[in-house]
Amino acid sequence: KDLWHGVPKQDQAFYEDRDDKEVCRHLDGCGAISATSKDNGSVVFRLPKQEVGLVVLCGCCGKDIATEMFLNNPDIEIRYNSQLLDPTTWDIWPNGKCVRLLKKFGAASAAAATTGHNYLSVKVQNITEPVR
Repeated sequence: KDLWHGVPKQDQAFYEDRDDKEVCRHLDGCGAISATSKDNGSVVFRLPKQEVGLVVLCGCCGKDIATEMFLNNPDIEIRYNSQLLDPTTWDIWPNGKCVRLLKKFGAASAAAATTGHNYLSVKVQNITEPVR
């Protein structure tokens, strides 16, 4: 896969000629979790230290599932480093399966003041049927 797929042109211009640009590469990975009640708690993803980039969460199954699963879902709670994220700041990106949770890193972002790993937690509340 193209290393620069989905990378904004400004970031690409800054990093593409660096000798260490391969550190930007990540492995795309898919997995699944299930919950049968709200007592099942949250799923927490331990992410690497990150100073630049995006945080994107994708859902399954369907080409346009992100709007229903994330943007218009009052029963989902997503936190980054324990800070509750505001769904009104999310957008569909780069396709209808995914939602961009954090667009930038900096002093005012949820990623600020971290010196090590970052943690993304997803909790589904008010479960009336199993969630997969």
